[in-house]
Amino acid sequence: MILALTLALAAPAAPAVQSVDPRSYRIMQQFAACVVRGDKGEARAFLATAPESKEAEAAMNRMAKDRSACLRGPAGDGGKLKMKPASLRGALAEQLYLADYAAAPAAPTGEPAPFQGSGDEKRASYDVTRCAAMRDPVGADALLRAELNSNAEREALRKVMPAIAGCTPKGAKLGFDRELLRGLMAEGLYLHRTGAGA
Repeated sequence: MILALTLALAAPAAPAVQSVDPRSYRIMQQFAACVVRGDKGEARAFLATAPESKEAEAAMNRMAKDRSACLRGPAGDGGKLKMKPASLRGALAEQLYLADYAAAPAAPTGEPAPFQGSGDEKRASYDVTRCAAMRDPVGADALLRAELNSNAEREALRKVMPAIAGCTPKGAKLGFDRELLRGLMAEGLYLHRTGAGA
């Protein structure tokens, strides 16, 4: 289901990004919004865990149990939501960002700031999108404010893809669907605007 993208520094074209099921995306966003409304600190603590780590998985399981009320009602299918750490992480990052920042950031001026990645190959997608959000915060912000699968989202993707390509090591392959990409960009932009991603 995930489309593999080959992004090279020499050819920062805007590749296609596969759509996702809007219903499952919406349910995850509603759950994350409920968590953020209830306790932003809990959401921030989850984002402070290392991506794809045992701590992140344990925190997700605790959250699903402690916040089961957030899954009630027609949208939550009575609590039957299959959560994956990456999906929950992205949804929480989106909802935290939108809750904390009502307006878009200013466009950066001058040369892009140097970027230092994690050095961990398993976190390449996080590093690339954090770099892209730092280099094009306006484009990343537009992506997060656009409705899923909308014309506005497609336009925002077109605008932000050169920053993603420019942050991707030459010849590297990254897999994104729209839900994953939005979540990764949200986390990168949230860290950038809070100063935690420097």
